Amino acid sequence: MAQAQTVLSDAFSQVVKKHREKRGLSKAALAELSGLHQTYVGLLERGERSPNLDTAKAIANALGISLGKMITEAEQMQRWRRDSATRPTGTIGN
Repeated sequence: MAQAQTVLSDAFSQVVKKHREKRGLSKAALAELSGLHQTYVGLLERGERSPNLDTAKAIANALGISLGKMITEAEQMQRWRRDSATRPTGTIGN
């Protein structure tokens, strides 16, 4: 279970970075909008920190996206990684 949580946390970190860049925000700007420290945002995006729910909600609000949507994107990314890891090499489709 811990491995699955780690993969989901890593995927969530990538979702944060994707939406931050999509909005054209620097880490400092996202930190200010979400009430966090710029260093924390960098650690989060590198997967070195995992946010609690309140922090994740603050980030989602700052990015103008629902926390539910961010979690769904992270879960989809996690499933894609898992499926890619278990798919035999050299196969196409299915």
